[in-house]
Amino acid sequence: MTRQQAINLKCKECIYDELDQGTWRTQVENCEISDCALYEFRPTSFSRSKADRLPVEPNYEALSGEVMPEGLYQ
Repeated sequence: MTRQQAINLKCKECIYDELDQGTWRTQVENCEISDCALYEFRPTSFSRSKADRLPVEPNYEALSGEVMPEGLYQ
């Protein structure tokens, strides 16, 4: 068993209720026990990955009066 498989199994054992709505993975994604040691490692869907929760960095803006060299757009 891999480490991630063990984490998945522990999270499923902890939070999953087959009488509740959603799959075990959906229920684990919605887990609110943030003080759990496995919270940051619990399984989440690709769309809810950590990268998606990070703030978006602003686009590059040229300084006033500065012109971007033509070769940078190719």
